[in-house]
Amino acid sequence: GKKNVEIAKYMRETYYTSPEKTALAITIANREKDILKTIDYEHGYSLYIGIPFCPSICLYCSFGSHVLSRWEHMVDPYLDALIKELIFISENMKDYTLDTIYIGGGTPTTLNAAQMERLLTKVTELFPMEQVQEFTVEAGRPDTINEEVLKAIRKFPVTRISINPQTMNQETLDLIGRHHTVDMVKEKFRMARDLGFDNINMDLIAGLPKDTPASFCQTLDRTLSLDPESVTVHTLALKRSSTLVTNQQRAGDASLTGDMLASAQAALTAAGHFPYYMYRQSRCLGNLENVGWCKKGHEGLYNIFMMEECHTVLAAGAGAVTKLKAPHGDRIERIFNYKYPYEYNERFEQLMQRKERIKQFYASYK
Repeated sequence: GKKNVEIAKYMRETYYTSPEKTALAITIANREKDILKTIDYEHGYSLYIGIPFCPSICLYCSFGSHVLSRWEHMVDPYLDALIKELIFISENMKDYTLDTIYIGGGTPTTLNAAQMERLLTKVTELFPMEQVQEFTVEAGRPDTINEEVLKAIRKFPVTRISINPQTMNQETLDLIGRHHTVDMVKEKFRMARDLGFDNINMDLIAGLPKDTPASFCQTLDRTLSLDPESVTVHTLALKRSSTLVTNQQRAGDASLTGDMLASAQAALTAAGHFPYYMYRQSRCLGNLENVGWCKKGHEGLYNIFMMEECHTVLAAGAGAVTKLKAPHGDRIERIFNYKYPYEYNERFEQLMQRKERIKQFYASYK
């Protein structure tokens, strides 16, 4: 309820926040408030669908991702179970409005074109698409993107995709275990453009091994030359179960990471992007933040809704976490899915018993 000037004064005097970070936080908060005015807190929800397979595991990653070459035999059985879970969700949320859908992972484009089409066909059959404001599919790893899978995605009302280089420094790409080249990022981005994708996000990470402020600026220049609608700039987080930490490998220089974020802010602002959401993970280099930047009208709505905990996020798939938000008040409950695909499949009936809590939760507010 306070004015921006009062908020800024409080942040500086109470938390010793720098003027730059104070301005960033207030700018983002005001943009989020405008977007959140449009949300039906009582009846709205979002849907997350997890595809827990990747071509390789990145050095810094601690997500529930599994190398496709070892787990390929599990993909179709996994989709069988995933579709059953989506059927359950759709049957129990008929009285509520689906605002956003986010298919993440892992890397969803590890699915081949037929598997992707099978999944998206079921999603669009089960859920009323006319309600959905945003439908995102992560095509995160350029080495998984091909024309067939992009054409499969284009058959459906997907509004947003991500193509994530993380860095445009080839030495760093090789070191962190991403099996693609800088040129491949450009090639797959242009392929998506040629097929009609007009809302593309690109993720970058500041503080990666062998990255410097100069090479990070080069990453920014190469990324912005592609003219994506949004760019999410993450600070490297030293996750305890990542290879980077367990093998005691050297991360980037924490003292220089702040310079990288400052360069990102300057470059993205000059390119017509503005910050629209922000969060901070534990164990980030320099105790710094992750910021989503976009051109006007291209805010990632799911990102805002999920971070602000303004409504329920129902999550399907291995490792997915459902977050039930009370229609009135601040109460939140979580339901955790089994992490591994084989466990998700083998213990699926037990998982569905857990998911019965969705019915009970909403019944208690009627």
